Amino acid sequence: MKYIADYDHEKGIELEFPDNTDAAALINYLGIPKSSVGMVSVNGHQVKSDGILPDNAIVKVFQPIFGG
Repeated sequence: MKYIADYDHEKGIELEFPDNTDAAALINYLGIPKSSVGMVSVNGHQVKSDGILPDNAIVKVFQPIFGG
């Protein structure tokens, strides 16, 4: 991932955040431009930017997909 130095695509990255952190705060923390985010999933379910990240969540950030 170009926004995180030494990112391991297979292992991901482990981060700690305060309670009630939402997906938008994570995206902002990682420095990912909003225009580069197509979808965020938390534990396998799509969430909106105000979706709260539960403890030990697996979060995946997907880039926009174009085509047709």
